[in-house]
Amino acid sequence: MSKNESKKYRNCDCEAPPCYQCEYYETNHKRPPTLATDCIVVESLLCSKRVNQVAELAVPVASLGDVISVDPGGVINPPITVTPDINGLVSQTTVVKDMVITTGYLPVSISALGLDAPLQLNIPFQAETNCPGVCPEDTVRLSPNNIEASVTQGIEALDVSVANILFKVIISTHLTVTRPIIAKADHLKIVKDVNEDRCQSSDNNG
Repeated sequence: MSKNESKKYRNCDCEAPPCYQCEYYETNHKRPPTLATDCIVVESLLCSKRVNQVAELAVPVASLGDVISVDPGGVINPPITVTPDINGLVSQTTVVKDMVITTGYLPVSISALGLDAPLQLNIPFQAETNCPGVCPEDTVRLSPNNIEASVTQGIEALDVSVANILFKVIISTHLTVTRPIIAKADHLKIVKDVNEDRCQSSDNNG
């Protein structure tokens, strides 16, 4: 092997040509890769909406302890304080054709004068968001949740019904649905969906 050949193969494990390792090294450092097409895969925006999720639960007042009562007019005595734990919120999304369904629950702590320790509740919520054109295989993203309002309403007993306390928390988020599509690199002209059978798929959880 000549001195030139020895120099060429000094970065490889080969002792003599043909050396495919060195050929690969030389090719990838001297020439850019050749693309088979000028198409690229991009995320197409299908739906972008603000969503209000309502967490709501009616609890019999007797289950909250003997110190709490509901007086005439729905007055809760003594007044109670509800503290939502937004960091403990649990949710999941289900995508069906033209709709995104969000379900989950929000942990809250209930405190009142006379209670030895705060009571813990999980309040369920559900929201259905209409997004025309979405399908089960589309990608759903939710922004961080925010507490918009918290409402506590006493419901006094009547005839055979028992007194209840209604807990309601409004949770807001922003929902974004996207879909990968194939597009021309020049001006991003849409060519086709990555999965042309997307909307024929069965419903699945996001």
